[in-house]
Amino acid sequence: MTTTASPTLAMQWFDGLRPVPRPVKVWLDAQRVCVQVDDAAPRDYASARLRWPEPLQHGQRQILLPDGGVLSCTDAAAYDDWLGHSGRRHGAIPRWQRSTQLALLTLLLLVATLFAGWRWGVPAVADTTVKVLPAHFDDQVGRRVLKELDRHWLRPSRLTWLQRRTVFARFANAVNVSLQQRALPQLTEFELEFREGGPRFGPNALALPGGVIVVTDELVKLLEDQPDAIVGVLGHELGHVKHRHGMRLTLRAGAAGLASGVLIGDFSLVLAGAPALLAQQSYSRDFEREADDYARTLLRGAGIKPAVMVSFFERLQQHRQEHGEDEDTGYATAFSSHPPDEERIAFFKAEAAPPPKN
Repeated sequence: MTTTASPTLAMQWFDGLRPVPRPVKVWLDAQRVCVQVDDAAPRDYASARLRWPEPLQHGQRQILLPDGGVLSCTDAAAYDDWLGHSGRRHGAIPRWQRSTQLALLTLLLLVATLFAGWRWGVPAVADTTVKVLPAHFDDQVGRRVLKELDRHWLRPSRLTWLQRRTVFARFANAVNVSLQQRALPQLTEFELEFREGGPRFGPNALALPGGVIVVTDELVKLLEDQPDAIVGVLGHELGHVKHRHGMRLTLRAGAAGLASGVLIGDFSLVLAGAPALLAQQSYSRDFEREADDYARTLLRGAGIKPAVMVSFFERLQQHRQEHGEDEDTGYATAFSSHPPDEERIAFFKAEAAPPPKN
């Protein structure tokens, strides 16, 4: 009978050929694992060639041999004690799992990582992806969104051709003058689509990816005697188009679809959810401020005082009060509740642009 100075452990040996186990004795000798079957000469394996599956708290322990065999021990406590006396320990992960403090720390780290990924990682990936997406992708999304809006929420415009033409001509002229004055660096293509908003949208404008700007009849009537204010509202929406806020919002919210699109080149999940998303989600404070800045720049370049927008906010607030609506109605509006109306009124009242930050 073979004797060793190292502790031995009774285990079951599966040779990899037959499903019938055989009792064996196992011990560790330096960097090798020795296995004795009956009275035969011990088999020995280099420890580096073995695989040690991660042990569960309860259940059998196993050692996977390089020749396809498996050593199995049903007495988990005896196996762990043998392993410890032999100078070998479980890996860091099993020890980590058995510690309540470390398990809680892992959970906190996981939650923090997921939050950081959603708060900063997803926006960064979405904004980077937008930069490489071709313009026709925006057009495709915008057309699909408009189709869904027409199907579920919007109705054909009841404005006369002259009314629509007047709004378009005034806004196009303001853009043209601002470009000539070099207030705007370059032309941002746009297309105005007039619709009746009904009780869901009311006085509203909505920028879609690709450059389509939906203008409701209610907005035109609300500002019928303040046409320059309409120019400011449309300038705000053109700012969303310029900065591709619609696509960036779509990709940020459709993180799963974005991930699959990046991996396999199929953005169908993003496209499928875009209509409902863009119709019901508000832009972030940063997006709204970027659009406000674009609108104010356009107005100044066209020779229009940005303070004209105050009338829009005042009338919009009055409209909400008359119809019992909050600032956030649940549908994307030309000027949503982020930032607050008071902050935006002060922004458009400012006669001079703020000094550049160092």
